[in-house]
Amino acid sequence: MRIFTASALAACCAVASLAAFSESEPLQITNLSPLASLRAIPPQRSAEPARGLSWAASATISNHFTLENAGEESLFLDGQTDALTLSFRYGLPQQWDVEVTVPWRHHSGGFTDNLISSWHRFFGLPDGNRDSYPTDALHYQLSQPAYDRHLLRSASGLGDIQVAVSRPLLAIDGGQLGISAGVKTASGQSSDWLGSGATDVYALLRFSGQQLGGWPLWWHGQVGGTRAGDSDLLGPQQRRSLWFAGMAAEWRFTPRWSALMQYDAHSALLDGALEALSEPAGMLSMAVRWRPTSRWMIDAGFSEDVVVGSAPDITFLLNARYVP
Repeated sequence: MRIFTASALAACCAVASLAAFSESEPLQITNLSPLASLRAIPPQRSAEPARGLSWAASATISNHFTLENAGEESLFLDGQTDALTLSFRYGLPQQWDVEVTVPWRHHSGGFTDNLISSWHRFFGLPDGNRDSYPTDALHYQLSQPAYDRHLLRSASGLGDIQVAVSRPLLAIDGGQLGISAGVKTASGQSSDWLGSGATDVYALLRFSGQQLGGWPLWWHGQVGGTRAGDSDLLGPQQRRSLWFAGMAAEWRFTPRWSALMQYDAHSALLDGALEALSEPAGMLSMAVRWRPTSRWMIDAGFSEDVVVGSAPDITFLLNARYVP
């Protein structure tokens, strides 16, 4: 009888703990390539509506090295982008919520080149001819016929602020389908590659759900489109109608600890011969999540450009999220 009672109490405590830590969110990560980050390609988030005021802070370090020449076109991205992104969500009546995202960016030569080169050598990975160029230098340049834009000095400041509204659309077994629409402003300084200098609008569908059968596995996904403004930084071959999509999974192996995997993709940024910009982009992210309390989530992880050259070589991320 004592064993049965103890087992029952332990089971009740486990269920209560799981219920207390039931919130799930994808990773707050976007493509921070110096050119891709100029467009309104929103990060994934849960389709569940906000309750009260929640906020998230994301700190990332992205290392870039892309070198490509194709006829009269060339692309050279060598540098580091440090970003701090603050996001605030507030629940409104009728299950609507509004979200404001404020990014800060810093472009520089950075300090991660030697680390990335050592990583490539250790695993026998190609380094894209990195060793032929100065270490920890900054050189961003896009050249097309009768067009050239470059950044050769460190720059930092406010990026393009985004505002979005969202609400659930349909509840299905174990999940939720939601809609969202947003606008990216031209608040970042385009001459410093901190913003596009144009206003973008976007709309999307989101899905969030838990694996049926009681498994501690949560799924998220989104698909949407962006109508981008005319950016002076992206030149005459820029595409202004873009698509984006993503999938994320969170496996909760204890009430407080989770493992996350996420894939994000978007359409090509430009027409032309440069594959890094004229082919769809894709990046894979992995992280661990710690829930110190029922209201806090802390993520640590990284992302890689699985479509080589379409995203940073590597991005290190540290996220903190408060959910009331």
